[in-house]
Amino acid sequence: MVKTVKDYRVGINKIFSRYTRYGFVEYRDCNGLECDMVDLMLEATEELGGRGEYKELFEIACKGFLKWGNTDKDDDGQTQYFASIIEDTWDVVYKANDPKMPHKKMYEWFVGHIDGSVIDYMEDYLYDYLLEHFKEPELLQKKIDFYNVKIEAGEAKKDDSYHDFQAERCGLYVLRTMADMKRPIEDIRQYSKGVKMYSLKETMAQIERDYGNMDEVIAIYKELAAEEDKRGWARDDWHRKLMDIYKELGNKEEYHKELLASMVLNVGDEALWKAYKAQFFEKDWPKACQDIFSRIKVGNYRIYPWYAAEERYDLMMEGLEACFYSDRLKQYEKKLKALYPERCLKLLVVDTNLMAEQSNKRADYRRVAKNLNWICRYPGGAEKAAQMADNYRIIYKQRRAMIEEIADF
Repeated sequence: MVKTVKDYRVGINKIFSRYTRYGFVEYRDCNGLECDMVDLMLEATEELGGRGEYKELFEIACKGFLKWGNTDKDDDGQTQYFASIIEDTWDVVYKANDPKMPHKKMYEWFVGHIDGSVIDYMEDYLYDYLLEHFKEPELLQKKIDFYNVKIEAGEAKKDDSYHDFQAERCGLYVLRTMADMKRPIEDIRQYSKGVKMYSLKETMAQIERDYGNMDEVIAIYKELAAEEDKRGWARDDWHRKLMDIYKELGNKEEYHKELLASMVLNVGDEALWKAYKAQFFEKDWPKACQDIFSRIKVGNYRIYPWYAAEERYDLMMEGLEACFYSDRLKQYEKKLKALYPERCLKLLVVDTNLMAEQSNKRADYRRVAKNLNWICRYPGGAEKAAQMADNYRIIYKQRRAMIEEIADF
């Protein structure tokens, strides 16, 4: 049976009726809603797209998007996946550029629904699609005009945080659209001085790169990298991006500097370690390796992947003794247990005694029992675990739940 656009419209309504209670979709029903809606959209894309009915396909995609966006739900990532399916469907229509649904008509629908038709986080998908598409000269200018209207509206409502954010965001979109229009870079730089959005530097770096201005890109990236150095956290890892640029330019000296800077913020990153090691001849490697290891405070577990890469389990053992993390012992236990069984056992004994002292509920006592089982796997561990359990029964005799949990030892 050939399905029509009406069939799909009815199907969308039925799906939402199935999973919605009093206008809300419970957490337990979100997966079902997602699966059924995704199946419907994939089928519609294949059926309607296959028949060249792009206008109808766009109508169904937009109905599904608006229905989803106007329905309250307690979802756990389903919105993101469903939106990606809708975007794929929009792409099918966009690439066809059918006379019945040309880019201009698509554009009009998008700008017409960035008006509160859907909740704000769903509007983000509309803004993103609008920005990345509709590159015809006429539509580029229309986008500039549209963004300017949003900016003016935001500036008129300074006490409204969302409209204020929208105005700042549209300032970035104007910059991106000016770049799409190949406006003079001087004009773009001048406009950027009035934009306050936190990601302005990143946006300008991308634009400068598109214009072939690598010196400007490097200068911006260095500013951003310096901010990360100050925070001590590589959220975007600008040093690594600078590495890529210098590698592309063949500047080995600057590449090495940025590599070291990135390693400071990303201790334990195995890809960076391999890149660092590749900088040295075999005879020079021991000194270069030790130079890095000597900079890291003993007990910093983040460096353990680098220790493991060089089989420096002696340093790893020292680190665990300085600052014990049971998860790290588990991760590298096969090697550490073979090399240092007595030292590993001692660490577990100390950790378990502390755990027993600080525990105050049955879940804690179960972890104590689990640790005692862990101790039993070491040479002489069974006797040690039994001795510890006897001590706990004396010291913590008032903790009946603990006594029950360690009864087997």
